Amino acid sequence: MFIEKRHFKNSKGLNLSAIFEGENRDAPVVVMCHGFESSKDAFSTRSLAQKIVKRGLSVFRFDFTGCGQSEGSIDALTPFQGFDDLKSAVKNLKSDKFALYGSSFGGYVALLYASKNPVLMLALKAPVSDYLWVIENTEPSARRKFWAKELKNIDIFKEARKIKAPVMIVHGDNDHIVPIDQSRRLLRSLGGQKDLIIIEGAGHVMADEDLEKANTEIADFFQKTLL
Repeated sequence: MFIEKRHFKNSKGLNLSAIFEGENRDAPVVVMCHGFESSKDAFSTRSLAQKIVKRGLSVFRFDFTGCGQSEGSIDALTPFQGFDDLKSAVKNLKSDKFALYGSSFGGYVALLYASKNPVLMLALKAPVSDYLWVIENTEPSARRKFWAKELKNIDIFKEARKIKAPVMIVHGDNDHIVPIDQSRRLLRSLGGQKDLIIIEGAGHVMADEDLEKANTEIADFFQKTLL
Protein backbone atom coordinates (compact mmCIF):
# COMPACT_ATOMS: atom_id res chain seq x y z
CA MET A 1 0.00 0.00 0.00
CA PHE A 2 1.32 3.45 -0.88
CA ILE A 3 -0.08 6.91 -0.15
CA GLU A 4 1.74 9.80 -1.76
CA LYS A 5 0.86 13.46 -1.21
CA ARG A 6 1.52 15.66 -4.21
CA HIS A 7 1.39 19.35 -5.10
CA PHE A 8 1.42 20.83 -8.58
CA LYS A 9 0.63 24.14 -10.26
CA ASN A 10 -2.21 24.90 -12.64
CA SER A 11 -1.76 27.28 -15.57
CA LYS A 12 -2.36 30.27 -13.29
CA GLY A 13 0.49 29.28 -10.97
CA LEU A 14 -1.74 28.20 -8.09
CA ASN A 15 -0.63 25.19 -6.05
CA LEU A 16 -3.12 22.34 -6.19
CA SER A 17 -3.14 19.41 -3.78
CA ALA A 18 -3.47 15.73 -4.66
CA ILE A 19 -3.13 12.22 -3.26
CA PHE A 20 -1.88 9.28 -5.30
CA GLU A 21 -2.61 5.96 -3.60
CA GLY A 22 -3.05 2.26 -4.17
CA GLU A 23 -1.68 -1.21 -3.59
CA ASN A 24 0.57 -1.25 -6.64
CA ARG A 25 2.14 1.71 -8.45
CA ASP A 26 1.93 -0.20 -11.73
CA ALA A 27 -1.84 -0.78 -11.45
CA PRO A 28 -4.27 1.12 -13.71
CA VAL A 29 -5.07 4.60 -12.37
CA VAL A 30 -8.42 6.32 -11.84
CA VAL A 31 -8.24 10.14 -11.76
CA MET A 32 -11.01 11.49 -9.53
CA CYS A 33 -12.82 14.83 -9.99
CA HIS A 34 -14.93 15.89 -7.00
CA GLY A 35 -18.05 18.05 -6.97
CA PHE A 36 -18.37 21.81 -6.50
CA GLU A 37 -17.64 23.02 -2.94
CA SER A 38 -16.37 19.52 -2.13
CA SER A 39 -12.83 18.11 -2.04
CA LYS A 40 -10.65 15.08 -2.63
CA ASP A 41 -11.03 14.29 1.09
CA ALA A 42 -14.83 14.45 1.26
CA PHE A 43 -16.35 11.25 2.63
CA SER A 44 -18.03 10.30 -0.65
CA THR A 45 -14.76 10.68 -2.57
CA ARG A 46 -12.61 8.90 0.00
CA SER A 47 -15.03 6.00 0.38
CA LEU A 48 -15.11 5.48 -3.38
CA ALA A 49 -11.32 5.70 -3.53
CA GLN A 50 -11.04 2.98 -0.89
CA LYS A 51 -13.34 0.68 -2.86
CA ILE A 52 -11.34 1.23 -6.04
CA VAL A 53 -8.03 0.55 -4.28
CA LYS A 54 -9.40 -2.64 -2.69
CA ARG A 55 -10.17 -3.88 -6.20
CA GLY A 56 -6.50 -3.69 -7.17
CA LEU A 57 -6.45 -0.28 -8.84
CA SER A 58 -4.81 3.00 -7.85
CA VAL A 59 -6.38 6.45 -7.61
CA PHE A 60 -5.22 10.01 -8.16
CA ARG A 61 -7.59 12.40 -6.39
CA PHE A 62 -7.00 16.14 -6.37
CA ASP A 63 -8.59 19.38 -5.16
CA PHE A 64 -9.87 21.88 -7.69
CA THR A 65 -8.93 25.57 -7.34
CA GLY A 66 -10.22 27.01 -4.06
CA CYS A 67 -11.25 23.59 -2.71
CA GLY A 68 -9.76 21.45 0.04
CA GLN A 69 -6.02 22.07 0.34
CA SER A 70 -5.60 23.80 -3.03
CA GLU A 71 -4.82 27.49 -3.37
CA GLY A 72 -7.14 30.08 -4.85
CA SER A 73 -10.70 31.23 -4.32
CA ILE A 74 -13.69 29.06 -5.07
CA ASP A 75 -15.25 32.16 -6.65
CA ALA A 76 -12.71 31.68 -9.47
CA LEU A 77 -13.67 28.04 -9.98
CA THR A 78 -15.69 27.63 -13.15
CA PRO A 79 -16.07 24.55 -15.36
CA PHE A 80 -13.31 25.86 -17.64
CA GLN A 81 -11.02 26.45 -14.67
CA GLY A 82 -11.80 22.93 -13.49
CA PHE A 83 -10.86 21.67 -16.96
CA ASP A 84 -7.55 23.53 -16.67
CA ASP A 85 -6.96 22.03 -13.21
CA LEU A 86 -7.66 18.53 -14.52
CA LYS A 87 -5.19 18.97 -17.38
CA SER A 88 -2.56 20.04 -14.84
CA ALA A 89 -3.36 17.02 -12.67
CA VAL A 90 -2.87 14.70 -15.65
CA LYS A 91 0.51 16.29 -16.34
CA ASN A 92 1.52 15.63 -12.73
CA LEU A 93 0.36 12.03 -12.99
CA LYS A 94 2.78 11.61 -15.92
CA SER A 95 0.70 8.99 -17.67
CA ASP A 96 -1.54 9.19 -20.72
CA LYS A 97 -3.33 5.95 -19.83
CA PHE A 98 -5.88 6.37 -17.07
CA ALA A 99 -9.59 6.13 -16.30
CA LEU A 100 -11.61 9.14 -15.21
CA TYR A 101 -14.30 9.67 -12.58
CA GLY A 102 -16.38 12.80 -12.05
CA SER A 103 -19.16 13.76 -9.65
CA SER A 104 -21.63 16.58 -10.40
CA PHE A 105 -19.43 19.60 -11.34
CA GLY A 106 -16.54 17.17 -11.66
CA GLY A 107 -18.68 15.11 -14.00
CA TYR A 108 -19.06 18.06 -16.37
CA VAL A 109 -15.30 18.67 -16.23
CA ALA A 110 -14.61 14.97 -16.86
CA LEU A 111 -16.98 14.95 -19.85
CA LEU A 112 -15.30 18.01 -21.31
CA TYR A 113 -11.86 16.42 -20.87
CA ALA A 114 -12.87 13.03 -22.30
CA SER A 115 -14.41 14.71 -25.35
CA LYS A 116 -11.02 16.20 -26.21
CA ASN A 117 -8.55 13.62 -24.87
CA PRO A 118 -8.36 9.80 -24.80
CA VAL A 119 -9.23 8.06 -21.52
CA LEU A 120 -9.50 4.35 -20.78
CA MET A 121 -13.02 4.69 -19.42
CA LEU A 122 -15.30 7.19 -17.75
CA ALA A 123 -17.60 6.86 -14.71
CA LEU A 124 -19.91 9.69 -13.68
CA LYS A 125 -22.08 10.23 -10.61
CA ALA A 126 -24.97 12.68 -11.02
CA PRO A 127 -23.01 14.63 -13.65
CA VAL A 128 -24.09 18.08 -14.73
CA SER A 129 -24.71 18.01 -18.47
CA ASP A 130 -26.83 21.13 -18.94
CA TYR A 131 -25.10 23.70 -16.74
CA LEU A 132 -27.10 26.60 -18.10
CA TRP A 133 -30.24 24.96 -16.68
CA VAL A 134 -28.55 24.27 -13.34
CA ILE A 135 -27.20 27.77 -12.85
CA GLU A 136 -30.51 29.29 -13.88
CA ASN A 137 -32.44 27.20 -11.37
CA THR A 138 -30.07 26.66 -8.44
CA GLU A 139 -27.02 28.94 -8.50
CA PRO A 140 -26.64 32.44 -6.93
CA SER A 141 -27.27 35.27 -9.39
CA ALA A 142 -23.66 36.54 -9.44
CA ARG A 143 -22.29 33.12 -10.33
CA ARG A 144 -25.14 32.59 -12.77
CA LYS A 145 -24.12 35.56 -14.91
CA PHE A 146 -20.40 34.74 -14.72
CA TRP A 147 -20.81 31.08 -15.65
CA ALA A 148 -23.48 31.60 -18.30
CA LYS A 149 -21.12 33.80 -20.32
CA GLU A 150 -18.44 31.11 -20.19
CA LEU A 151 -20.73 28.20 -21.03
CA LYS A 152 -23.07 29.66 -23.63
CA ASN A 153 -21.11 28.23 -26.56
CA ILE A 154 -20.58 24.75 -25.07
CA ASP A 155 -23.02 21.95 -25.84
CA ILE A 156 -21.81 19.04 -23.71
CA PHE A 157 -24.30 16.70 -25.36
CA LYS A 158 -22.70 17.43 -28.73
CA GLU A 159 -19.22 17.11 -27.22
CA ALA A 160 -20.15 13.75 -25.70
CA ARG A 161 -20.54 12.24 -29.18
CA LYS A 162 -16.75 12.41 -29.50
CA ILE A 163 -16.17 10.15 -26.47
CA LYS A 164 -15.15 6.65 -27.57
CA ALA A 165 -14.31 5.14 -24.17
CA PRO A 166 -16.82 3.02 -22.19
CA VAL A 167 -19.01 5.24 -20.00
CA MET A 168 -21.15 4.47 -16.98
CA ILE A 169 -23.46 7.01 -15.33
CA VAL A 170 -24.95 6.62 -11.85
CA HIS A 171 -27.80 8.99 -11.01
CA GLY A 172 -30.57 9.22 -8.41
CA ASP A 173 -34.12 9.57 -9.72
CA ASN A 174 -34.99 12.06 -6.95
CA ASP A 175 -32.26 14.55 -7.86
CA HIS A 176 -33.70 18.09 -7.90
CA ILE A 177 -30.36 19.85 -8.47
CA VAL A 178 -29.30 17.92 -11.55
CA PRO A 179 -32.43 16.15 -12.83
CA ILE A 180 -31.93 12.60 -14.04
CA ASP A 181 -33.34 13.61 -17.44
CA GLN A 182 -29.97 15.27 -18.08
CA SER A 183 -28.24 11.89 -17.76
CA ARG A 184 -30.87 10.19 -19.89
CA ARG A 185 -30.21 12.72 -22.63
CA LEU A 186 -26.46 12.35 -22.12
CA LEU A 187 -26.76 8.58 -22.53
CA ARG A 188 -28.46 9.05 -25.90
CA SER A 189 -25.65 11.39 -27.00
CA LEU A 190 -22.83 9.01 -26.12
CA GLY A 191 -21.50 6.52 -28.64
CA GLY A 192 -19.99 3.13 -27.93
CA GLN A 193 -20.39 1.18 -24.69
CA LYS A 194 -22.57 3.06 -22.21
CA ASP A 195 -24.87 2.42 -19.27
CA LEU A 196 -27.08 4.36 -16.87
CA ILE A 197 -27.54 2.99 -13.35
CA ILE A 198 -30.51 4.54 -11.55
CA ILE A 199 -30.47 4.71 -7.75
CA GLU A 200 -34.14 4.76 -6.84
CA GLY A 201 -35.16 7.49 -4.40
CA ALA A 202 -31.67 9.02 -4.25
CA GLY A 203 -31.14 12.76 -4.38
CA HIS A 204 -28.15 14.71 -5.66
CA VAL A 205 -26.09 14.36 -2.48
CA MET A 206 -26.09 10.65 -1.77
CA ALA A 207 -25.51 9.12 1.65
CA ASP A 208 -25.79 5.83 3.52
CA GLU A 209 -27.21 3.00 1.39
CA ASP A 210 -27.60 5.18 -1.70
CA LEU A 211 -23.93 6.19 -1.62
CA GLU A 212 -22.87 2.61 -0.93
CA LYS A 213 -24.82 1.39 -3.98
CA ALA A 214 -23.45 4.12 -6.22
CA ASN A 215 -19.84 3.65 -5.13
CA THR A 216 -20.05 -0.13 -5.46
CA GLU A 217 -21.41 0.14 -9.01
CA ILE A 218 -18.65 2.56 -9.98
CA ALA A 219 -15.82 0.55 -8.37
CA ASP A 220 -17.08 -2.67 -9.98
CA PHE A 221 -17.24 -0.95 -13.37
CA PHE A 222 -13.62 0.14 -13.11
CA GLN A 223 -12.50 -3.30 -11.96
CA LYS A 224 -14.30 -5.19 -14.72
CA THR A 225 -13.07 -2.87 -17.45
CA LEU A 226 -9.51 -2.14 -16.33
CA LEU A 227 -8.36 -5.50 -14.94
